[in-house]
Amino acid sequence: MPVDQQTGVRLYQFIVDQLEDRRREHYPAGREAYEADWTAAHDLEKDFAEAVHAGDLATAEQLLQQLTAMAAPWQDHPHHPDNYTDGGRQPAGTVRGSRP
Repeated sequence: MPVDQQTGVRLYQFIVDQLEDRRREHYPAGREAYEADWTAAHDLEKDFAEAVHAGDLATAEQLLQQLTAMAAPWQDHPHHPDNYTDGGRQPAGTVRGSRP
């Protein structure tokens, strides 16, 4: 994945979407776990954005790896950010209704 602002946002939003799905599945239980995981993802994305903006690519790469690790449980999800091309689009076959 490229180390840029868009990658961090895409990864963060994917994580948050999955956390919200998990929270709905486990409602009303799971609120505390959701809040802790959401806060961790939010803080990582914020720190990643700051590192990218400051040009600190080593720190940005490390933070991106941590965000990627947070998204790992959903690796097989069709909207996982690893399923996107460098142009930011999902390859044919991963988008609903597309043909390989």
